Amino acid sequence: MTKFQIGDKVKFLNDIGGGTVVRIQGTTIFVQDETGFDMPMAASELIRMADMSGAGKVFNQSVPGAVPTTAEIRQKQESESRRAAQLDEQNRRLREKFTGSAEVESVESLQEENRRLRSQVANLKDQVSKLQSQLSHIQSCNAKELNKNILLQYTVSPGYAEVDLHIEAICDNPQLLNDDEKHAEQLRFFRTCLNQALMSGMKKVTFIHGVGRGVLKTEIMRELDQYAQLSYMDAPIRKYGVGAIEVYFKTTNN
Repeated sequence: MTKFQIGDKVKFLNDIGGGTVVRIQGTTIFVQDETGFDMPMAASELIRMADMSGAGKVFNQSVPGAVPTTAEIRQKQESESRRAAQLDEQNRRLREKFTGSAEVESVESLQEENRRLRSQVANLKDQVSKLQSQLSHIQSCNAKELNKNILLQYTVSPGYAEVDLHIEAICDNPQLLNDDEKHAEQLRFFRTCLNQALMSGMKKVTFIHGVGRGVLKTEIMRELDQYAQLSYMDAPIRKYGVGAIEVYFKTTNN
């Protein structure tokens, strides 16, 4: 019995064609044909090209332009049928191995599964869109709430806040403002924080107005003098220098 090795060129004894030995498993020889398909064959069904006589080589080679006989056509058809059957069997075994079922799903069932998956994806996208909308709404509400009570940003402890009125601290682009506009923006911000302190029951708010020419401090004190329910004084020099004022709010118990 001829021994085959991987790489041997072989011909089929009972069929047209041949190929190259690519794997040997026990008594089964796997031959890869010109299509790249690995065909399991018995050793008795193969003949190695190196073992063929000169006449055998000639008669086993295809003649360019030759018209195949009826027998050759029938043999080729039978060979293709066997290959198709072998391929179907291999596919069936693979499906059974990896899915536990050898049944082939119909085109209709695959289309239905595809529609179901598309529907699930669309629902997930819709849910994500709704969640993003809700998150955006929550963030917007939080931003509005924070803007409603700016003083919350400056609270240092319950009932106490420290507000920096320097234009760089309250305005994103102070370089775009002239001196009058900067002064107006500082006063507006001071009034907003003062009103919020009165409404929220703060005990003390320190306003850091800076030194400058003293114009902003004068305006602040003029505003504070209009409220009977509060008092004010210069903030400690050691901590703030001469550029801050402390405002004390009288509670209803006083």
